[in-house]
Amino acid sequence: MPHQWIVIGDAAQARILARRAAKSSLTRIDTLSHAQSRAHEGDLRTGGKGEVHDQNGAGLHQSDPQTTTAEKHADIFAKQVVERLKAGLNDNAFDDLVIAAAPSFLGRLREHMDNPLNKSVAHTIDKNWMQHDDSRIQKLLDDQLDR
Repeated sequence: MPHQWIVIGDAAQARILARRAAKSSLTRIDTLSHAQSRAHEGDLRTGGKGEVHDQNGAGLHQSDPQTTTAEKHADIFAKQVVERLKAGLNDNAFDDLVIAAAPSFLGRLREHMDNPLNKSVAHTIDKNWMQHDDSRIQKLLDDQLDR
């Protein structure tokens, strides 16, 4: 019998749910969170956006002025979520994967997925459903996948 994992997430938290078949009830497998992604940008910064000292002694500059600290933490969390999913795949815990995530976080997840994990993705949904309880997520998921 196929076993499907469903990942619901944003830059600060993710839930991994499972079901045995389409439209069957969901079971919570894991909940992941990243407190730094919830923090205010000013509370996260301790030394600027990756300040680097010039090798020639010319001074201090930002290593990546286009990336905010919040974005860096979202990226760190995306890597953690992907590592959890890779562990599940390696343990044969699921046959296929559905990911419903905030669009920017979905992109970060995709960036960190390797080929075997990427091949296990059956559906992606670029919506943030973190505010919903598991029963509402089941309804949204069933409606979305019926299209």
